[in-house]
Amino acid sequence: MDAKELHYKYLRYVIKKKLNGKSFKEPKPHASVKVVQFVCGINSQVKRFLNVEENLKKVLIGTPEALDSIKDKFKTKKEIASIKKLFDYDMFCDFNKKSTYFFYNAYNLSANLDIPTCPYCNRMCTKTVTQPTKITRPTFDHWFPKSKFPLLSLSFYNLVPSCNVCNGGKSSTPFELNTHFHPYHKSNKRDETLLYKFSYDNSDYSSFNFKLITENNFSDVSTKAFKLEDIYKMHEDEIIELRRIRDVYSADYLEMLRNKILLVNISDEEIYRLAFGTYSREDKFDRRPLSKMKRDILEELGMIL
Repeated sequence: MDAKELHYKYLRYVIKKKLNGKSFKEPKPHASVKVVQFVCGINSQVKRFLNVEENLKKVLIGTPEALDSIKDKFKTKKEIASIKKLFDYDMFCDFNKKSTYFFYNAYNLSANLDIPTCPYCNRMCTKTVTQPTKITRPTFDHWFPKSKFPLLSLSFYNLVPSCNVCNGGKSSTPFELNTHFHPYHKSNKRDETLLYKFSYDNSDYSSFNFKLITENNFSDVSTKAFKLEDIYKMHEDEIIELRRIRDVYSADYLEMLRNKILLVNISDEEIYRLAFGTYSREDKFDRRPLSKMKRDILEELGMIL
């Protein structure tokens, strides 16, 4: 069972028990499930909506587009109060043995997702360590802010594993799917797709400055929302090192490694990873920090095609 299915299976049980108490008689989905307390005083409109299986499923594992369509479903003070009791993110983060979510919580979700670098910046590790104890995990960015849309506080596609810098420092401007990058949303429109490259300027041989080249307004707005150009300035020494490699060993550095040093039959991807410590394939960027930046700079230096 994948991460999304587990998320639905476990949270559905908790929400249903909170809503209906003893009248919800399905067996526990996990042996470690504690007693889930019935929540009194839930607004009737909220209860009716969430007891419809299709609605609860949309809330818990609906696509970003589906979440966008229901984010404003409840607006009165009583409805919002009920929603906050049912979808308590702080409780979901509590992995204490006495917690409702001891059997499945933010640590389990992040481990199941296995996204080891921040999908917003690709510069910080977001690995989860749970053995021998729960030590560290990424923060979860609520792409649709939970303060404004509490119904989506525990929604699978609204919980984006991210680094502290991106989660805490992103723009306060409201995000929309057609104006800002969402890691789980892929548009078929080019003008709503994240398209940018890392590049650099140099005032002299030893001084280099990162710059981002964006291909559309969507990308410009998205990269500025997470201040990518600014935060990458702390990695400008990487440009110096890559320039040094090119100047000392020429643009044929990878071929030289293959033919004169390694002398073993390994793939181009393996040679690249051994040389630069990152991945060259876009579908592998998330496995190693700085992968996109290094590939873009190496392309500009003419060291890879």
